[in-house]
Amino acid sequence: MSSIEESKTSLTKFEEFFSTKYKEDVFNVLEKYPDERSLVIDYIDLEMFDPDLADLLIEKPDDVILASEKAIKNIDPLVKDADLNIRLENLTNLIPLKILLSKYIGKFISADGIVRKTDEIRPRIEIGVFECRGCMRLHEVQQTSNNVIVEPSLCTECGGRSFRLLQEESKYVDTQTARIQEPLENLSGGTEPKQMLIVLEDDLVDGLNPGDSVRITGTLKTFREERSGKFKNFIYANHIEHLEQEFEELQISEEDEEKIIELSKDPEIYEKIIKSTAPSIRGYEAVKEAIALQLFGGAAKELEDKTRLRGDIHILIVGDPGIGKSQMLKYVSKLAPRSIYTSGKGTTGAGLTAAAVRDELGGWSLEAGALVLGDQGNVCVDELDKMRSEDRSALHEALEQQTISIAKAGIMATLNSRCSVLAAANPKFGRFDRYKSVAEQINLPSPILSRFDLTFVIEDKPDIDNDRKLAQHILKIHQEDSVSYEIEPDLLRKYIAYARKNVNPKLTDGATKVLEEFYVVMRSSAVDEDSPVPITARQLEAIIRLAEACAKIKLKELVEAEDAEKAVDLQKACLREVGYDPETGKMDIDVLEGRDPKSKRDKIRIIVDEIKDLQEEYEGQAPINVLTSNLMDQYDELSEDKIEEVIKDLKHKGIIFEPVAGYLKIV
Repeated sequence: MSSIEESKTSLTKFEEFFSTKYKEDVFNVLEKYPDERSLVIDYIDLEMFDPDLADLLIEKPDDVILASEKAIKNIDPLVKDADLNIRLENLTNLIPLKILLSKYIGKFISADGIVRKTDEIRPRIEIGVFECRGCMRLHEVQQTSNNVIVEPSLCTECGGRSFRLLQEESKYVDTQTARIQEPLENLSGGTEPKQMLIVLEDDLVDGLNPGDSVRITGTLKTFREERSGKFKNFIYANHIEHLEQEFEELQISEEDEEKIIELSKDPEIYEKIIKSTAPSIRGYEAVKEAIALQLFGGAAKELEDKTRLRGDIHILIVGDPGIGKSQMLKYVSKLAPRSIYTSGKGTTGAGLTAAAVRDELGGWSLEAGALVLGDQGNVCVDELDKMRSEDRSALHEALEQQTISIAKAGIMATLNSRCSVLAAANPKFGRFDRYKSVAEQINLPSPILSRFDLTFVIEDKPDIDNDRKLAQHILKIHQEDSVSYEIEPDLLRKYIAYARKNVNPKLTDGATKVLEEFYVVMRSSAVDEDSPVPITARQLEAIIRLAEACAKIKLKELVEAEDAEKAVDLQKACLREVGYDPETGKMDIDVLEGRDPKSKRDKIRIIVDEIKDLQEEYEGQAPINVLTSNLMDQYDELSEDKIEEVIKDLKHKGIIFEPVAGYLKIV
């Protein structure tokens, strides 16, 4: 069949299709909603109506869509020459971006991806109106390219060949380019995600934001770059469907679902999942339990006043070199259904959040970074302490509010960053010192430390029994080239995705009582005015998230007392590790969150007061030897070393200075 015959047949079939199956939809768009620019039809409906027409659409989309738009004009009940875009959803020809190569050029396809960047909206000339310079006759010419303006070949009135474009009289259409990349769950470790340029026109513009997960339906086309002369593919979009980011790409079959539900009934499922987390690394059960809970996550809530309570759990692992921190992060980045791995030195603030980049025509656009692309997944940040402080500050908003606010190059935007962050850092002085606070040993500011739900310190202590077992474990892995799993990684991945998508547990009265008791008992130790604050409401929220994750592991709809107790035990273990003031032996939340403990603040206050008194006595300057002598006489807990340490700290903070050697003065 020739192209002309195909077009006529397609036109007739579409007239029948719109007059029967879509009669009501056509009527609504043309009469009830005259401002509507498009009519969306379901590809499945078209396929059921005429399979040959549906197949022809895949092979020759431009001709078939043009015929469908003409058909609408022909059956327009108002006879107003209706000009509608025909958009198709639910296309069955879904092609992964990585195999969307040259054989698909000219075909109608669908592809899933995450929006990487969007450029600014610009007008494209659709119909150029030209005036003949000789006789002033007007000519209309359909334009197909934005780069080259096509003029009339000659004037039909006078035969002239010189024309002037009347810009105000010409017809324009809005156009925008965007770039999408493969969904993270489709990537295997170490592969670079495939990207694709998208061209949006008319009412499709301004519908995408960086970080959105979308299904683009359109025609794969190619163009030649002027500068390089090379050909590049792009998708000329016909329809955009925003996907709820719920791991559909993992394709959990009915058989998988049966296995998952059966596995959830195993009384030892909780222990099995912990053992299946980074099995190549021996020990560190508390850390593995925390990571397992992070993979499942708590239940996010949106209150009536639009306040959002995050369900994602953030974990920081601080440890001596060579204990497998990076290995754990790498494992999580491969196991989590949607995950990104990044390392400190090679990561900038823009790389984490969003970068403002210039497009080909000199305009500014946003390009999504790791925390935006990892939305609804896990972001693993290794060597967090090695990042520059100005880059680390990009994490503040993402960790708590779970959004990224951008004000760059005149672009004001807020992007979603609903992800769990698993970070690793090394102690500042090489190895961890139990007799110093966490804040002194980690090169991280307090606002960052306080936003992590759990902070673990892992020390590499020599122990003959443990060392022998560890050596045997490592040698066995090297000898057999394999690791034994309680649950196979593929099934565990699907189990996690299923739980995150389908389970949203609620607290029971029993769980609430356990959590309330823990919070009140912990706080009651600080009734004395001189006592440090042991925990805050932030830790209570963290425990609620952990308890919800415990219930999710068992696919339970209710968080019971036993789940709350597990969460409390894990938080206690974490607080015991890093929340105690080494001087007083008391729980102090300031130690955990990277601030000076109360014991140190008390010393600072005493020393500053003494300097003030000595300044009055010694004509504005306090002698250091007198200061040290007075303090040691009055306070048993203040040794010469402690006083020297506090003075050094106060100088560093700019509270005091040394105008003359041996004398101090308050700023």
